[in-house]
Amino acid sequence: MLEKILTGLGLNIAEIKTYSLLLENGPLNAGQLARTSGVVRVTQYLVLKRLIEKGFVVQSIKGGVKLFIAKDPEKIVPIFEEKIKRTQQDFLEYQKLLPELKAKQPQKLLLPKFEIFEGAEGLKNVLKDMLLYKNIETQAYWPIKKMVDVLSGEFFRYHNKERIRNNVYTRAIWPENEVVALKKHPYLGSGKLFKREVRVAPAEIQFSMGYWIYGNKVAFLSSRKESFGYIIESAELAEMMLSQFEVIWRLAQPLPTKEEEVRDFLKEIKY
Repeated sequence: MLEKILTGLGLNIAEIKTYSLLLENGPLNAGQLARTSGVVRVTQYLVLKRLIEKGFVVQSIKGGVKLFIAKDPEKIVPIFEEKIKRTQQDFLEYQKLLPELKAKQPQKLLLPKFEIFEGAEGLKNVLKDMLLYKNIETQAYWPIKKMVDVLSGEFFRYHNKERIRNNVYTRAIWPENEVVALKKHPYLGSGKLFKREVRVAPAEIQFSMGYWIYGNKVAFLSSRKESFGYIIESAELAEMMLSQFEVIWRLAQPLPTKEEEVRDFLKEIKY
């Protein structure tokens, strides 16, 4: 676990090993470290130099001998904070560049793309793809009971919080036999604060597989019985599926939300 975390902070294997040895054994000189770690002494000095520069190790002198000391683990926290800050800044800059990058794409990159996913975790990744978008309108043709059964209520609680924060508005059609109790699933409410409108399809229209249209993509998800999903990026397919969706939307009946059943969930959302 520690190795994975430190790798994320930019340390290589030799640096992680050296920092761990100092953390466990206290102050050591370069020779002691080299013998323990199995790293050549010259290389060990280079490793220590990088660790000092990165803020993980400090150097002191005792009796004319250089000793190296691992920083207290609590003092590593600011390194995480700085990395998070830099990542957020890079993300904001990248978002500003997106229109320019998209404009530079050659026409051949706009051909339809297909991705397939299997299992519960794979299906979650299908819906997480939508969370990469902001300020868009989407349409979901959704057997909601089966989707909750496959992906879990906790996942939909998380997904709806992020969707609402991203200002992703959704119109959803549920089959009549798939309507859920909002008292049990308050994260599935509808209305302005939920950025979602739900309608119930006519009784003769039943379906066990769902799809969600967003941008130029259509995500398809099966029930637990087959447990697979796929995303197709195609403007023409998205347009065709939207036309079909609109026909059923006009036939479907609005599903109201009782405020008292969803109030606590809405309080959980922090913008």
